[in-house]
Amino acid sequence: MEKPRINSMVPVFGIDSYEDAVAHYVEWLGFKIDWEWRQAPGQPVVMAISRDEVAFMLNEHPDTPRPCQVHLKVTDIEGLAAEWNIRRPGSVKIRIGEPYEFPDLPISDPSGNQLIFEGENSDEEKEARKANVPKMRAYIQNQLDTGKPFPTPEEVRAAIGPDLGTAIEVLNEFPGYGEAYDALRGGEKS
Repeated sequence: MEKPRINSMVPVFGIDSYEDAVAHYVEWLGFKIDWEWRQAPGQPVVMAISRDEVAFMLNEHPDTPRPCQVHLKVTDIEGLAAEWNIRRPGSVKIRIGEPYEFPDLPISDPSGNQLIFEGENSDEEKEARKANVPKMRAYIQNQLDTGKPFPTPEEVRAAIGPDLGTAIEVLNEFPGYGEAYDALRGGEKS
């Protein structure tokens, strides 16, 4: 018998207004309405929307939790930003944020839900990050070999390069780092 697997996820965002949601998601962001349903005329709407390979639901019922946040991977973040800025000039700006230093576009809907569209780094940036991995490993090992505690991700970044996300990934390769991190952060679980 085949092992059960999880095929997909469909987030549900609570919305305050059908009209505002359509203006935001369909008219501006380019999603399409796959279906919508109301128990009776004038009742809250439940609708499914999609774009490309992403689908989720919007629910106007007041008991639907809000706000929510979802991260979405995109192939051409510059093209997406340009598309949205054509529809609403100056509405979005790509940012580079920690800890992973990849480009993203945070978009909040009128009900406070947030979609964070995440782009990819250029091939040159990916190669530079790969080149830093051995240097980061050596730096961390040197710290430990000389009796020093695990460095923080910020210390690794300051010593080797600007990529905090890779510093976190490399630190997590070292046995015992999770416990050291918990102790460093005051006993909180990582």
